[in-house]
Amino acid sequence: MIFCFSDIDFDKAVEEYGAMISPNDILLFTREVVGLVDMPAELGGKTNVFRGIMEYSRDKGVIVVAAMRAKIGEKIFNSAMVIDNGRILGVSDEITPPKGYVGSSTVRSYCTSRGKICVFVDSDICYPALWQTALNGCRYIFSLNSSGTDNERISCAKTLAAASGKYVLCKFADSGVCVSSYGKIESIKWGRMSAFYMPLTFAVGRSVKGKIKFVEEKE
Repeated sequence: MIFCFSDIDFDKAVEEYGAMISPNDILLFTREVVGLVDMPAELGGKTNVFRGIMEYSRDKGVIVVAAMRAKIGEKIFNSAMVIDNGRILGVSDEITPPKGYVGSSTVRSYCTSRGKICVFVDSDICYPALWQTALNGCRYIFSLNSSGTDNERISCAKTLAAASGKYVLCKFADSGVCVSSYGKIESIKWGRMSAFYMPLTFAVGRSVKGKIKFVEEKE
């Protein structure tokens, strides 16, 4: 299962919904769950914003994708950290942030214990030029948004899902939107916690002479 959380801090989320979470589940947190993180201090062990999340991920055997505002010196990024079984796999930064934030250079994917996942941060899913990472063999595609439900981002997620043959899950501040591998909205759930079942799909999108073709993904 994929569990999405917003407008609730981590400890409260575990207290209220922890009994529903099982090993191998994936947890998505929108930005207000974690807030602003001083990344050098955090990675250097001077602060412990992620310590509890990492311990929970390890003990429960789950993957956590947590959006945040990441501060490095005077620069602030819209970011999302990926944690798998207590281990930090990396941080994705928004490439096309609003004024006042710093952009990254590429959309990242991560090889997790549940397969390869691709993470889009905020508006990046609206730029087809950034989709190649998602087309390249990812089993899950996530879009974490600090805004409320956005029709443009949902429309782009539908196009990406149809092109890649994968489910795309968009988590907004007020809802979660699951788009099927055919590019259709499968479900919309509101509130600070929502859960989705996203079956594994094995078709891998490839561009052949300007058209999307699909091949079987090899284990």
